[in-house]
Amino acid sequence: MQVVLSKRDKEQLVIKLHQKCKTIREIASVAHLSFSDIGTIIRREDGHDKDDDIKTKDLKNKSKDTQALFLFSRGKLPIDVSIELDLSDLKSTIY
Repeated sequence: MQVVLSKRDKEQLVIKLHQKCKTIREIASVAHLSFSDIGTIIRREDGHDKDDDIKTKDLKNKSKDTQALFLFSRGKLPIDVSIELDLSDLKSTIY
C-alpha cells in the first residue's frame, strides 16, 4: 500500500533528510520530488531563496491590495495578512 503525503509532509521530509546530509538524488528517490522542487525547499529553509527576497523588496512600494494578494498567494490566512499589513478591515482591502 502506498502512502500519499501532503505538500507540507513532503517538505518536512525533505528538510529532515537534508539535515541528515542525504544527497538530492537520495531525497528525490524517497520524497518523489524533482531536484528543482527539493532545491527550492532547501533554499527556503536555509534562508537563501533569492526569488522571494526580490519579490518581497519590490512589494514594499506596492499598494496594500497588492501586498495582500501576494501574501494570499503564499498561503497566508486572512488574519495573518491583516496583522502583517496592519489592516483594520480586511474585506475592504480585498474587494
